[in-house]
Amino acid sequence: MKKILHMGLCILTMLLLTGCAKFEPQEDAVSVGKDGKIVRAFVDEFVDGSNQPYNTEEIAAMMQQELDTYNKKFGVEHIVMKKCELENGKLNLQIECDDAKYYKDYCSYYNDDFSTEEADVEFFVGAVADAVEYGLEEAAFTNPQGEAVDMSVIKDQGYCQTVVLNEPIEVYVPGKILYASGNVEILGDKHARVTAGEEQELQKAFIIYK
Repeated sequence: MKKILHMGLCILTMLLLTGCAKFEPQEDAVSVGKDGKIVRAFVDEFVDGSNQPYNTEEIAAMMQQELDTYNKKFGVEHIVMKKCELENGKLNLQIECDDAKYYKDYCSYYNDDFSTEEADVEFFVGAVADAVEYGLEEAAFTNPQGEAVDMSVIKDQGYCQTVVLNEPIEVYVPGKILYASGNVEILGDKHARVTAGEEQELQKAFIIYK
């Protein structure tokens, strides 16, 4: 009996250490998984623009129709809806993309925050060395302590991972954040927020982690 109890405690400890916490942001956020999957959370107040409570069934049906239309182009479900629920007084709608390129493609066509239907939404997940073509060398970086970091140090992180995006949003990554560009606020080891510029311009943001 003691052995079984001990094994149970060991398993629980392992689950806690491996980070099995749910992705439950309180504002719009995107999460990058170790497996390369991207989860996007759309979080809004409980009521809509007319001050009426959201009908989650209607919203879920509309989103599913939109995703079906998108996935039909490929003949396979690259993006699926994970949830559409009311949580803590807010609507939490989440979609999961099986690759960053599909998240970028989907947002480029459907994101209402941009001026045109097919606006230039940027989203890349990969090695730091591969982010040079996205303008990495033009960005100014800081570490989690807010200290400026020379570009030579950034380039030395070539095999670390980076997220590149141009959307003001919270970002969760699967590793410890080492450096971020000036338009990123580092909130925790694996948690950051991209901010818009003074004129609300959507500049590329870089988050480097390992």
